[in-house]
Amino acid sequence: MKPYHRKSQLDDAAYLSLHLRYEDEREVTTLGHSAEKALALAFGSSQICRTIIDHRGRVVGMYGVVPLSDKTGQVWMLGSEGLVKIKTAFLKQSRSEVDGMNSIFPHLCNFIDSRNEVHLKWIKWCGFKILGEKVINNVKFYEFCRLA
Repeated sequence: MKPYHRKSQLDDAAYLSLHLRYEDEREVTTLGHSAEKALALAFGSSQICRTIIDHRGRVVGMYGVVPLSDKTGQVWMLGSEGLVKIKTAFLKQSRSEVDGMNSIFPHLCNFIDSRNEVHLKWIKWCGFKILGEKVINNVKFYEFCRLA
């Protein structure tokens, strides 16, 4: 089976919360959440919520967009080490998935932990731009956005 993306289910969030990459878990705890709470909030608040499945049928990542207004969405992504192992397949689908979110929300934005190099590469690959910096709980975060 090839890796693929599908609509998320609540069980995906529960599973992924136990398998987050160190950098992803560090980011959500810096923002004041446990992995379980962060994924539950993201799943419950997202208008679009997608799960990434690896070649063995395991959940290796989730991403989505939380509406902030009719035109603005807060995009997010969290993953396990398994996501890094299927990076080529994941990257091939990423731009079209982000394009789909951008077709609904012309302005996609969020903040990202400056230490999370994998996610920084992903947002740049998908066409997001870094707008500035903000310190949250003594950690530098970058504000990023993408306009349709």
